[in-house]
Parts: sequence; C-alpha cells; structure tokens
Amino acid sequence: MTADFAEKFIYSMPRTPPPLKTVFQQRREREFLYLHEVDAVITAMEQTRYPTRNKAIAIALFCQCLQPSELCWLRRADLDLTRKTLYLIRNRELKSGTRRHKQINLQLLCAAEVDLLQQLAHESRCDWLFATERQTRLNQRSLHYLIAQAGKIANLSFPIHSYMLRRSGLFYRAALLLQPLGLSLQQCCLLWNWHGTKVEFSRQQEREMMAMGLAKSEAFLVALKQLQSFTRIQSYDNLVDYVLGAFLLFPRLDSPLDDYWLAPVDWQAPTLPKRSTTTSAASTLSSSARSSTKPTKRSPTLPDLASPPDSAGEQSTIYVPRFPESRGSAR
Repeated sequence: MTADFAEKFIYSMPRTPPPLKTVFQQRREREFLYLHEVDAVITAMEQTRYPTRNKAIAIALFCQCLQPSELCWLRRADLDLTRKTLYLIRNRELKSGTRRHKQINLQLLCAAEVDLLQQLAHESRCDWLFATERQTRLNQRSLHYLIAQAGKIANLSFPIHSYMLRRSGLFYRAALLLQPLGLSLQQCCLLWNWHGTKVEFSRQQEREMMAMGLAKSEAFLVALKQLQSFTRIQSYDNLVDYVLGAFLLFPRLDSPLDDYWLAPVDWQAPTLPKRSTTTSAASTLSSSARSSTKPTKRSPTLPDLASPPDSAGEQSTIYVPRFPESRGSAR
C-alpha cells in the first residue's frame, strides 16, 4: 500500500464527531461508596483472575486512601511487614521557595492488609508490589478497569472507579475524628466559615459560635490538620470537602464506627494539648465586637502550609494551629 493510496483512503473515510460525554450525575448518583458497598467490591474481587492481588488493591485504596498513581508505583521495598508499615510517596509536592519537596508518609497497615500483602509477597516475582501477569507494573488504566469490573460483579446500581474507594476511606477517617467531638454538620460548617473563610457572620451565627466554646473549635482544627497530614492536600478548601463528607457516609455520627473490620490502626481522635484553655469562645470576643450590630468580616486563622516537609519516611506530627489571643482583635 503506497503512501498516496493510504492518504486517499484515510481522507475518504466518513468523519464522525466523537461521542458526547455523559454528565457525572447521569452516570452515578454519588461519588463515594457506603461501607457495605466497599465490602461487596472486596468480596467481588474473589471472582476475578487474581483474587489475592485484587483484594489487596481494593483494601489498600480504601484503608490507605491511595490515588491510582500512588498505588501503581508502589514497590515491594516500600512494604515493611515486620513493622506493618507502608512507605508512601504522596502524589503531591510542597513548595518551599524555589524548591519542591516530596511528601512522604509512613502509614500503618491494618490486619487484613498485612495478611493479603504477605500472601502477595510470596507470589510476586518482581520488584513491583502490584504486578501484572507479565510481572510488569500495573498501569492506571488497568486499575480503573479492574475496579469497574468488580462493581459489575458486585451488582452495584452504578459504575464505579478507583477514586470512589479512596474517597470513602477519607470520609471514614474523617468520621472517626469528628465523632468524639459531638459536632453536627451545621456546627462543622460554622467552624469552617469562621476559621477558613471571610464570610460575614450575623449576630445569631456569632452566638452559635460562642455557645460551642473554644475547646471544640480547637479540636475541629486539630482534626482538620490531622487529615491534612495524612493526605498531604495543601489546600484547606479541598480538604474540608473530605471532612464534611463524613456526614455523607454517616449522617448522624451516633453509631460506633471503630468496630469496622477495616478500621485504621492508631487513628485516634484529636486531643487538646495542655496549653489549650477551656474558656468559651464568648470570652475571646471583645466587647465592641459583641455589641456591634453589623456583621463583621474576619481573616482566616488556619495555619500556613508553606513550610518545609518533615524528615523523610515519617508522617508529619500533629500540632494545634496557633490562635490569636483575642478574636476581637483579629476581626
């Protein structure tokens, strides 16, 4: 076949436009999975060609909240079965001046992960933790296809993808942090708008903020920082979506949550340090701010994330963001 004939043949073919993309709301009703659906996906992996590897993949996406690229690039050297830890390079970089730093976590594995990864380590014959049949690195396209097929085997009513397992895992971890605080969805939104935005508050909203007290306000920011240290998400605007997503998974946060078989290890609720005071938020407002009849504007009080990363191989320590001495002066 000559080049001229091939060119004429290509241009003679009918030109059809590409198919229109379907809106996400028409594909699926939500972008996360409930816990019983997570169990169904993991159980469906037993009917696939490589059940040990595929179950380990589904559990790792949920428990370690991995992005597909993070999971596909894991090596056997990143796994320490003796200490039951996973050395993970997050797919996020932290800028410090003109330099870029890798975000590195040392994450604990739950019992179910350890058992499956031990079996996988004995079966694997290459350096990649999740390898293909040809002992090469699993790519993201194959991973998405694998999760989608598991959703079909589990008879879910909508198609699923890898990020849905990660998102459900983050919602579950956020729920474990928020449940001991006794905060409702409305209170969490109020705290976020107070500390993270410049939204104008009414007198009624200020009174609700005073009634919560400073202790709950600080504990909420500690939980936010703890989740940020785990995910390495730099923007609090993106991070708060996962925190509030806990109420999508558990609308009331009143039932016991830590008895789930994939509950994370050593993931305690945030505790206040000794320097924290127990005074109410009302005492932090100046008299002029309390007597003002107009809504006031505030500056966000969240901690700055533009700081050098911690030592390699360790997850960053949890600290309480510094608060201004007087809420009235900051406003």
